[in-house]
Formats: sequence, C-alpha cells, structure tokens
Amino acid sequence: MASLELAGLRTIVVTGGAGFIGSHVVDDLLDACPGAEIRVLDAFTYAANMANLDGAMRSGRVTLRQGDVGNLDLVSDVLRGAELVIHAAGESHADRAMVAPERASLSNAIGTQVLAEAAARWNVPLIVHLSTAEVYGSAGQMPSEASAMQPDNPLGASKAAAEMLLSGLRHVHGLDIRILRPVNVVGTRQNAEKLVPRFLELAAVGKPLSIHGNGNQRRSFLAVSDLCTALRTVITRGQRSGIYNVSAAESYSVLDVARMVLDAVPEPVAGVTFDRGRAANVDRAPVSTVAITALGWRPEASLRGELKHLAGWYRARLSPASRTVFRSVPDLVPGRPNVAIQPAGSGLFRSLERH
Repeated sequence: MASLELAGLRTIVVTGGAGFIGSHVVDDLLDACPGAEIRVLDAFTYAANMANLDGAMRSGRVTLRQGDVGNLDLVSDVLRGAELVIHAAGESHADRAMVAPERASLSNAIGTQVLAEAAARWNVPLIVHLSTAEVYGSAGQMPSEASAMQPDNPLGASKAAAEMLLSGLRHVHGLDIRILRPVNVVGTRQNAEKLVPRFLELAAVGKPLSIHGNGNQRRSFLAVSDLCTALRTVITRGQRSGIYNVSAAESYSVLDVARMVLDAVPEPVAGVTFDRGRAANVDRAPVSTVAITALGWRPEASLRGELKHLAGWYRARLSPASRTVFRSVPDLVPGRPNVAIQPAGSGLFRSLERH
C-alpha cells in the first residue's frame, strides 16, 4: 500500500489519545476524516487528561477504552476492523525514564511490540508509530533517517528498541509501519514536566525558571499542529514502512527559550535559577527533514510565534491564588542555585550569554 485516502477512512485507532499529542491527533483526524469513527485507547497515567478529549467526545464519533497497550487481548479487540492505527502511547519524559527505566522499556518497547502483534492479527493496512529524535542521541552532525540510532539515555533507548522490534515484526507479518521521529513537540495540553510548559507556568506565577547546567544546550522544537500535518502527509503520501524526521528549521539554546518565555508572559516578574543539571543533558543536533519535505510538508509555526498563545493558555489554567510574584537579589552565576528577577522583555539574557 502506497497511501491511504483520509476521506475514505471509516475506522481509526489512536493509542495514547487522551494525552498531549494523541488528543491533538484525534482532533485533527476528526476534521480530516469526516466519515471516520475514532477509537481511543489510553491507560490514563499522569500525563493523560479526559478534558483533552472534551471536544472530540462531543462529536459523537469517538469511543474510549481505558487500558494498557501492553494487554494483547484488549489491544486486539480495539484494533478489530481498524484501517489506520496511530501509536502515540508511551513514556516520553527523559527524566522520568532515568528514574524508572524499566517503566519506559515496558511501555515503549514491549507495548509497541504487543500493538504490532495485535495489528498482525487483523492485517491492519497502516500503522504510524510516533517515535522521537531522541533515538539519535547526541549526534555530532545533522542526523538523517539513515543515521545510526545511538541513544544516550533510557528514554531514547526504549524508543530505539521499539523501532527495532517494529522492523522485525513488519518483515515477519508484512505490515506497513511508518515511523515519525519528531523533535521536542510543543502546544496546549502538554504536561508541565516538559521544558516549555514548565517555563510558562513558572513565569505566569512569578517564580524563577530553573535551568539545568549553563543553559547553552541547544534544542529543536515543533508545534503540535505541524506534527499533525506531518502525520497526515505521511499517511497519504509516505512510502511503505518509511521513516521520517520532523522538525521546524530553528534551534534554540535553553537560555534562548527562557528569554522568549519571559518576553511572552506579560504580567508577573520572573527570572532564572541554575542547577548542576542531569546526566545526558547535552546538545541535540537539528535533524534533517529532507525526506518529509520531499513529500510536500513544510512547518508553518515557530516556537517564538507559538509562545504568546501558549503563555495565555497555560496561565489561564492556573488558579488566581497561585499567581504570586517571586523576588530575590539578582546574582547570576551558572552552576549555582542563584536567582535573578527582571521584568519580562528586559535585557537580562544579554548579560547571561557572557557567562
């Protein structure tokens, strides 16, 4: 199978559909596939939220099953008759995976294996697996889809293991499994353990933004809306069992991100702290997107452009009582837990960049 026509789809399954990315995928496919019923399977761990599906459930075209993607009988039942499966379930936070690597392995690797086995039972026409650019580790140059997977943390390792399992199973069962490797995805509904929402919520209540290390580590970002268009592009135009990196063009240091957040949050006074950081908190090289741009996809959003909207969304979900202003004496020395307080939009980061 070369592609699917979205308008003709009748039954779609989205795993992890009550989470950040999964719920946006559900909303997007409801619009793109007007004749489809969407079945959501979600374990409802800490990162899922029923409120993420409020609008989708009102459509009358979404059904929800609670359960773990590692349950073969359950997954097989959910996948019966499916024409398209979007696999968005799994652990996605590097720090959590360091604390409990076995949980990441079970969810990301074994859960993905079970999903593929269930799909083989029903000969599902197309599966799209949402992996991560973390599988490349700290590659020294721009990795392409042909680059070796060299994960340098348990999260990346569990995602790489999932991809290897899918590679074996698709050959055995003749499955069409396409893989997306996005960089850091940002948008509404994201858990505040991730960098951008954490910064936005801290700044909204006037608390300092905690930066690991010196803040010079570079990261690439992708708006969840652009991820959804990339997903549709791969479904309709992608190669059988193709792999696609997905990223916006720009990359930023963590200090850049903090500066943009302070500029985007209008009211509270905010600043930064530095700590020693965590293991494997290193640069991430921008990924090559030649393969997916060859299909006609282009990112439309940028992190800077998204932040104003995101600042308002994350601020609105905080209670007014929590919006207090944190003040301390400015004294910025990376590597020590010091705090600097400056109004948003100030020249604070011009001095930081000299350290």
